[in-house]
Amino acid sequence: MRSKNRLPLAFDRLKKMIIDQGFCTLCGACEAACPVRAIKIVEEKPQCIYDCAKYLDHCSICYDVCPHTEALLIETPNLGCYRKILLAQAVERGMKVGPGGGVVTALLTHALEKDIIDSAVFSEAKAGVPMELKPLVSSVQDDLLSAVEIHFFPSAVAKAFRSAVLEHRKQRIAFVGIPCHVLALRKLEVWQHKLAENLKIVIGLFCLWSFSSSKLLRYLSRNYGIKPSEVQRIALTTEYLIHTKKGITSIPLQEIKSNVLNRCRTCMDFSSELADISVGGANPLKNWSTVIIRSKTGEDFFNDAVKHKAIRTKNIDEEPDVFLQITKMATNKKRTALREAKKRKRLSKPIPPAIESFVDDRTT
Repeated sequence: MRSKNRLPLAFDRLKKMIIDQGFCTLCGACEAACPVRAIKIVEEKPQCIYDCAKYLDHCSICYDVCPHTEALLIETPNLGCYRKILLAQAVERGMKVGPGGGVVTALLTHALEKDIIDSAVFSEAKAGVPMELKPLVSSVQDDLLSAVEIHFFPSAVAKAFRSAVLEHRKQRIAFVGIPCHVLALRKLEVWQHKLAENLKIVIGLFCLWSFSSSKLLRYLSRNYGIKPSEVQRIALTTEYLIHTKKGITSIPLQEIKSNVLNRCRTCMDFSSELADISVGGANPLKNWSTVIIRSKTGEDFFNDAVKHKAIRTKNIDEEPDVFLQITKMATNKKRTALREAKKRKRLSKPIPPAIESFVDDRTT
């Protein structure tokens, strides 16, 4: 039983402010950061499995590292701060390039070959269920073929990062995740968590929203007659494209938004603004990716892959429609998130602490 003079545990606050309000995106950062392993994701919800106050007084790490608590970012341009933006594509070398140009796969494969990293942490689809993801720690190049463009559903990648450090004893880890995953890793660094010492590079993926897989599966079955086993992949252009063996089904963004995770509705980060390298689509181009280089670490990492001909590039100015498209999507995501947050505020509904400082009484 807790002592009466003890302050409430951080998990109590995390539960009240984030988990119970439906703002959790199951990134696993709280479980990864807990020094006494008191937090575990059980049945799609973080739970405190025993009273960590027996071992720690006033520990706040699980609340502090959550990507949805107080903001780490001040307001930035719609694509965040960056050094340069370009278009890139993997040089095949016997590797299947894939619809997005295979850039993430090529970067990770090259870095493993050259011993720049000793492992990578990313999400892959479960066997036979492409709409359900599992985090993976890998130092095997063949595993990386599944690392590309699977980022529309929750995955506890931050939890896998802890596993890479403590169980696999990896020391130079490449981390691949969507904006909330990237923010969680950066919070670990800011709070000088010992896990962050093993982080070599952060590759962020563009993300409009993540879906509740169970809700989306029911929606596709009910409205389009698409069974879960038929879905091969989902792509994002100006619409969501559901690929099956029978063909491609296009669904407007607004139509599918009812299946989005609650927290994603107020997320303003489209392009993983805190990553070293951000990678996303290059619509209307096929087999190319947009790459945003944000840090010196990211620039060196990327340039080494280009130097060794693992990746080819071209100037984004050659394809002005691509830049216009990603800028439009990033702008719309921020506007939509702020509009949703202000609506929630007017209705006296809870707002994630991460966005609360951006919300005022002005109209959008």
